[in-house]
Amino acid sequence: MFSKTLLAAASIAAFGLSTVSAIPTISVVGSKFFTSDGHQFYIKGVAYQPGPDDPLINSDQCQLDAKAMQDLGANTIRVYHVDPSGNHDGCMSAFANAGIYLFVDLDTFTTQITQESPTWNQTQLTLFEKVLDAFQQYNNTAGVFVGNEVITMANGSDSSPYIKAAARDIKAYRNSKKYRNIPVGYSAADIAELRPMLQNYLACGSNTSESLDFFSLNAYEWCGSSSYTVSGYSMLEQNATGYNIPIFFSETGCNTVPPRTFEDQSAIFGSQMQDTWSGAIIYQWVEETNNYGLVSYGSATVTASVTSWPASGTPMPVSPDYQNLKSQWATLTPSGVALSAYSASASSLTPPTCPSSTPGGWLIDGNPPLPTVGQTLNRATGTGATATATTSSPSATATKKGNASGGKEMAEQVSWGIREAIHQKSLSGYRTPSSFSSPYASELASSEKPLLAPPYTTATGTKVPDHHGWTNTSFHLLVPASESNPNLCKTLLSSFLLDYPPPTLINYGKTFEGNGWDKGTHTGKIRGVYDYLRDAKQFKDDDLVLVIDGYDIWFQLPPEVMIKRYRSIVRAANERLRRQYGMISRKKPWEGDQVERVQMYSQKVVYGADKLCWPNPAEDPACAALPLSTLPIDVYGPQTDKDREGFLNRPRYLNSGTVIGPVADIRAIYERALQKVDEEDRGTIGDQFVFAEIFGEQEVQRQVTRSTSQGAGGRWLDWLSNALGTSPPFNDTMNNMTVVPGQRYEFGLGLDYESQLFQTMTHSASDVDFLFYNDTGHLNNLHETHHYASTRLLRLPSDIRHASPPAGRTHGPDDPDAAALTGSTPNVPALPGNTTWFTLPLATNVVVPSIPTLLHFNGDKSMLDSWWPKLWFQPFSRSLLRATDGGIDADVPVGDALGLREP
Repeated sequence: MFSKTLLAAASIAAFGLSTVSAIPTISVVGSKFFTSDGHQFYIKGVAYQPGPDDPLINSDQCQLDAKAMQDLGANTIRVYHVDPSGNHDGCMSAFANAGIYLFVDLDTFTTQITQESPTWNQTQLTLFEKVLDAFQQYNNTAGVFVGNEVITMANGSDSSPYIKAAARDIKAYRNSKKYRNIPVGYSAADIAELRPMLQNYLACGSNTSESLDFFSLNAYEWCGSSSYTVSGYSMLEQNATGYNIPIFFSETGCNTVPPRTFEDQSAIFGSQMQDTWSGAIIYQWVEETNNYGLVSYGSATVTASVTSWPASGTPMPVSPDYQNLKSQWATLTPSGVALSAYSASASSLTPPTCPSSTPGGWLIDGNPPLPTVGQTLNRATGTGATATATTSSPSATATKKGNASGGKEMAEQVSWGIREAIHQKSLSGYRTPSSFSSPYASELASSEKPLLAPPYTTATGTKVPDHHGWTNTSFHLLVPASESNPNLCKTLLSSFLLDYPPPTLINYGKTFEGNGWDKGTHTGKIRGVYDYLRDAKQFKDDDLVLVIDGYDIWFQLPPEVMIKRYRSIVRAANERLRRQYGMISRKKPWEGDQVERVQMYSQKVVYGADKLCWPNPAEDPACAALPLSTLPIDVYGPQTDKDREGFLNRPRYLNSGTVIGPVADIRAIYERALQKVDEEDRGTIGDQFVFAEIFGEQEVQRQVTRSTSQGAGGRWLDWLSNALGTSPPFNDTMNNMTVVPGQRYEFGLGLDYESQLFQTMTHSASDVDFLFYNDTGHLNNLHETHHYASTRLLRLPSDIRHASPPAGRTHGPDDPDAAALTGSTPNVPALPGNTTWFTLPLATNVVVPSIPTLLHFNGDKSMLDSWWPKLWFQPFSRSLLRATDGGIDADVPVGDALGLREP
């Protein structure tokens, strides 16, 4: 029988019309999503962004992916960046025919709202509107995001009114154009300190035109065989109960415990959370270097031992992750509630109370007026939309100016070129810590004296942007350096250009006269850092602090990437420790002696890792008692870990030149190191020896505790691990460790085995190459130049793709000071405005593979000259620094202005 359905299909085919309209639309009612035919909608989605280009233009590829996603059980995709001028009909139709909806981010690499310099201007709004214009026509557009992880740190919450302002204006534009009510929401980073204040603030207020239609969370807490309570999902559910708008996971799928089993899906779609949460989007569809992919495009090809994957083609499941997720979703089919039965109760939902500000915590007090178009937050004055907010006090390193005479006296020790190059706005971030009650104190060391002070109060060149600077007190940078030289300037320049916190120079201007090989400078570093962490009033115990050597380190990635990776490394390490050492019960005397279950050991501090143990003896616990690297046991082939010279060894030995962690934990480690210097005669050996010894002693104590507390089954598993080489046995010749009763040996200390944060260069220079991630031909043939290069296809990791673009790190789209980036000054090369991380040379460890946030040249110092020109920012450093600080004369070469010699 010739039905009306067949007739309609024939008409569509005949006239080339899109079939997108055949799929029901999605709307928000109360705290749930509903289809236009009245059924509650649960999101089973995947993140779909294989590269920086718009993935919704290649209709042939979309057809293949849609079919595979339908097989997986997905009904939603999330796309982060699109080109509104492109033709999306083919892809949107392909996904609609497969029953798949789209959540799309409105921002681009150049229009996103940033935590560092929150602004909301007409350029951003116009481009947001263009994306909405392009996708409102499709019935399977389920929602739009006005931001993704804008706030990445605990006290970045003063940026939140700009998120809300974007939602307000997009909703107003949507309504003025008479588009259907496409839901408008936000995708948040999971920051425990902001729960539930951020989600409540974005939904609070009686004026619904100014609040979000939905809230979503990027959360990776459930790793491996966790549980509803251990993972923290129970707290997420508690915070969301009674929420008045839909909430869902916009990214999830922890991969630190492979293979991924996706057990959290049973909680999200099960009885524990389905009444509150509207589903989850799994990160991500296509396999990349980060190992989050569910499919790869086509079969792997192997040529001359090089394995590579096509950039497009038939999606091939990544085993077993794809099947694991498919199996989970197949059994999880919550029916929800019908719209007809829910509407009455939805009307009784009320917005949450707007949270009050708290000192050092949530910064927005109530629901102040939102920013208007063209407004930028000025943290220095508290003006802008958050004038009524409780603004975090800038750290002392960013505010104390000091007296002129002291500054002049200190500045005599620093090249005049630096003082002429850096405007006083940025100099406020540099000071020496308070005087120390120690032999290393200097008359010049005073908290009221700036390290560098120009002989004037204004500078030529572009004016200093009033939004410049890092005023977030949650992240601090300490740089031990007793004197100036070009290598220190390179370290500071790289931190400037990547927008790291204003560095505090430790021990600057001090003279050391110790008896050791280093004349006391290394042990002086221990004392200087400890005294500063002990005495600095602006530091909170849970603040994050980064301590780096001053003369051989260059940054190459922004701090947002470093912080995300630090959290990821710690999360993965704690999962390993939980599996290895288990849980213990302890009483909480502050809560009536209630008993809680906690991990026996946990990690909070991350040091860099070296391939050889030095200078400690091989029999020392610092060398003989350490865990193995997390890298594959054959990453360098059959000679892995057998190379006496170290080049083919996996990094597993502590390097003291880089460390990141909470202030309280770093302070405790330095306190123990100082105790070793003062009481255990370690003062003539150096800081590397001391910190490595602390690490070794920690590991001895852990292993002794494990061996004395486990049963026969555990001892058998340890024996098997040792036999397989997956766990290091005790070295029979290891020196005995003298245990002092009452002495602390546990410091939550671990290493960055995979060089995600810190690339130590000793014995590793041949592992590193500068790669352009838009050059797929070179990426696919790395084995021609690197014998041990990873067999996995190298692609730019998502944390870098989602980071602020290099060309826009210091200015918003409408910032008049952005002219300094245009190269309008003769002979000042400028970074092109359309530059992305894909188009820049990034130092990459091709063996791991990883793109470290910084490079530590702790080996061959000649590399400090030969590698400097290779850094992505080096050719443009003068124009970038001008845009940042406005203090460089156009006629002075950057290298001269900073006291550097350009090759």
